[in-house]
Amino acid sequence: MAESKVGFILALIGGILGILLGIMMAAGSALVTKIPTVKVTESPTVLIVWGIMYIVFSVLMLIGGLWMRDAKTCKKGGLFALIFGVLGGLNILGIIGGILGIVAGAKK
Repeated sequence: MAESKVGFILALIGGILGILLGIMMAAGSALVTKIPTVKVTESPTVLIVWGIMYIVFSVLMLIGGLWMRDAKTCKKGGLFALIFGVLGGLNILGIIGGILGIVAGAKK
């Protein structure tokens, strides 16, 4: 079993970018509702919930990436990053990092 440094880095970058996207989405939709000249056709609550979900899934993907640094938990971390990369809006960096972590964890 081996650790996956490239998978860790990709999942880390994907997690950080997902957290930033979730913060911008949640905060942006909350701010748009405060501007009186902007007519909001969609419910801003939906975008706020999506932003919070992006943040949660990205943090969990980040945790999976951190697990890939250890040889014992590399496969589990890769699977974790892969699952939450898919659930978190098809985060391509998290998906690729998760696959690399699973492959590195399967080697003996």
